Amino acid sequence: MNKNAEFVETAKARLDELGKEFSALDAKLNDAGRTADTWTNAQASKLKKDWEQAKADVSSIAQRIETEGEEAVGDAREKAERHWEALRAAVKTYREHLEKDVAV
Repeated sequence: MNKNAEFVETAKARLDELGKEFSALDAKLNDAGRTADTWTNAQASKLKKDWEQAKADVSSIAQRIETEGEEAVGDAREKAERHWEALRAAVKTYREHLEKDVAV
């Protein structure tokens, strides 16, 4: 398996793991109902959209690898890695805030 294909598999696994964590946090938010503050509710919606976009981006990279070859996806891979780090940090911030906001 080439480097970019390995990257795609790793990215998919990371996003699945992050998706599971986000789903668990989202369930806690739903259980909290109206006790969650405005930021927490807004952040949940934003993170869900960001996570869905990241999944779409990884699928796009996988498709580009197949159709355009390894060299054509270097820039997309770098962007995806930066997006992953930002998304992971956002989920961490959300988790910490949620724990304080709704005392989960």
